[in-house]
Amino acid sequence: MSTRMIFPADERIITDLVPAGSGVASVYLASVGPVDDDWPARWHALNGRLLRAGAGDDIVAAVERAVPAAPAEGLAVFATATAEPVVLHAPGLAGPDRADWTPVARLAPILTWLRDRPAHVLVVTDRTGADIHTGAGGGQPPRITSVYGPDDEIERNAPGGRAQSRYQHRAEDSWRHNAGAVAGACERALRDSGARLLVISGDVRAVQLLEERLPAWVRTEVTIRHITGGRSPDGSQPHRAETVAEVARSAAAQWTGELLSRFAEQRAPHGLAVDGALATLEALAQGRVAELLVEPGQDDSRTAWFGAQPAQLLPGTQTPPPSWAQCDRGPLPDVAIRAALRTGAQVHLLDPGAAGAPAEGIGALCRFR
Repeated sequence: MSTRMIFPADERIITDLVPAGSGVASVYLASVGPVDDDWPARWHALNGRLLRAGAGDDIVAAVERAVPAAPAEGLAVFATATAEPVVLHAPGLAGPDRADWTPVARLAPILTWLRDRPAHVLVVTDRTGADIHTGAGGGQPPRITSVYGPDDEIERNAPGGRAQSRYQHRAEDSWRHNAGAVAGACERALRDSGARLLVISGDVRAVQLLEERLPAWVRTEVTIRHITGGRSPDGSQPHRAETVAEVARSAAAQWTGELLSRFAEQRAPHGLAVDGALATLEALAQGRVAELLVEPGQDDSRTAWFGAQPAQLLPGTQTPPPSWAQCDRGPLPDVAIRAALRTGAQVHLLDPGAAGAPAEGIGALCRFR
C-alpha cells in the first residue's frame, strides 16, 4: 500500500479525510526538535494504543510504513483499510502524541493547528515598489513576487533654487503612482489566496501612501497589521517569518474572539445560534449550520450516531431508526465536525475554557432559523 504524502498540511484536503465510517486510524506526532532519541519508545506506545483500540495489524503496519524514521517535525497520519495512508506535515504541532482507532477521523488537532496558521499576505514596500509574500496558510511557504512602480523619479534631494519645489512634487507624484501599483498587487494577492490578513512593513512614507490607496473592501474586511523592517537588508529579514507567524496567531485569536461575540449576540431569542449537543446535531442534520463551534476535550466520552446520509445524526443516547440502512457511532465532537464538513459549514476549534464558549462545548451559527 502506498502513502499519500502532503506537505505541508492543506485545509483543502481535510474533507478528503471524512470517510463513510469503516474505521480510521488517527495518529498525531508532536514536534520534538532536530533529534529524537526516544522515537522507538514513542512508536511502541502509539502502536499499543492502536491495537488496544481495535485497529488490525495491517493498519498498524501501514501507519508505521508511512511515518518517516524518527520524525522531528509534527505529523498527522490517517489510515483506513480501504485507502492509502495520508501523512500531513505539521511543523510546530504541539503534543502530546496520540493514536485513535474510531469510526470517523479525529480532525480536531489538525484543524486547531491550521486555525493558528491562516492564509495571509505580507507586503514589504518602499518608494519604488514592494515584495509581496502570499502565504496560503497551513505553514505553506509563501509565494514571493516583486512589484515595481511605473515611475522611477523617487529622489527629493534635487537641485536647489526655484526648481527644488518642482522636483519635490515630481518625486511625491512618483511615490503615489508606485504605491497605487503596489495596492493593486496587494488586492489581487488577497483575492487569489482568500486571505483575511494583510501584514505591512517598510518605508514609513511608502506604507502611508499604500494604505491610502488600498480598496475600501480591504480596509473594512481584511485585518491589517504592521511589523518593522524594510526591503533593503536591515537585520529584520532573518526574523521576519517568525514575526509574521506570531502576527498570524494573534489575528486568529482576534477572529475567534469576534466569532464568540457574534455567537453571544445570536443566542438571544429568535437568534441564529444553537447551543449544546442536541440542538447542534439537529441543526447539522437539517443542513442549517454555517459555522460550527467546537471545544474538544481529550476525555470527552460523549458519542453520536451517524448514517450514510448527512441528515442521519443522533446523540449516542438515542436509538437510530430501522430506516437507517447503515450507521455507526463515534465521538460526538468528531461526528459533528464530519457532518459540518460534509455540508459545507466552517469549523472553528476553540481553546479549552474559552470565554463565551457554547454550552457543553459545542454550538453553531446557522444560516437560517
